[in-house]
Formats: sequence, C-alpha cells, structure tokens
Amino acid sequence: MKSLVSILIALFILLPGCGKKGPPVPPRQNPVPSVSDLKYSVDGSILTLTWTIPKEKEGDKTAFDGFIVYRYKSQITNSPCKNCPKLFQKVADITIDAFGNGVKNIKYRDEVEQGFAYMYKVILYTKNGTSGVDSNYVNFNY
Repeated sequence: MKSLVSILIALFILLPGCGKKGPPVPPRQNPVPSVSDLKYSVDGSILTLTWTIPKEKEGDKTAFDGFIVYRYKSQITNSPCKNCPKLFQKVADITIDAFGNGVKNIKYRDEVEQGFAYMYKVILYTKNGTSGVDSNYVNFNY
C-alpha cells in the first residue's frame, strides 16, 4: 500500500506541465506595405508601369529592398475563363538602391505583343526577405 501511495505521489508531482502547451509561434513582424497605385501606359509596343514607393510607418524599422514585377500573358483568342487562376511569371527584380535616395516613383518598361491579354502586379520585399502582398492589378488587351 505504501508503494502505491508513493507511486501516486510521484505521478502527481511529475505529470503536471510547466505552462500552456501549444504549437510554436513565430516572432511578430511588421507587415510589409503593398503598392496600391500601379498604373500603365502603352506607347507603340512598349508598356510602361509606374508606381509609388509606399511610405514606411513612423517608428517602423522595415527597410525596403526592392520590387518583383510579375506578368500574366495569354493569347486573346485563347483566353481562359474569367475566374480561372492566372499563372504569373516573374519578369523583373528591381532594387530600390538602383534608383538612389529620394526617389518616390518607380518605372518599369516591357515590350508587349499584338494579340495578347496582359496582367501585371508588383510585390514589395524587404532586406530581411519578407514579401508584401500583391499590388493592385493592371490588365489590358493589346
């Protein structure tokens, strides 16, 4: 009987945990802002995308590093359904340092072909490798 009591006491002491159990949680990170003013113009067969570098929130230590430009291209006669997923391809990686300090607007040029539907988006990323969300989309037929 003594051994049963000592076993129960040992289990009572050893079984309780030392806090709340749960899956590990990554450290909190400041969200990366997104580009919200992506615009385009076409002159001949040259597309120009323009957008503004988002402002960092005051006290935010996120250092922007650059932008990735993505393009979706499909023949107009063979366009998928309206709600079908679009497979974007990375067409450019633009570093902010390439433009120098004080630049607020970014421009990117691309050549477009007749008879295709295009859609572009831009994603901002930081020096520590964190990516933002998609910008607004620009789409057009050429």
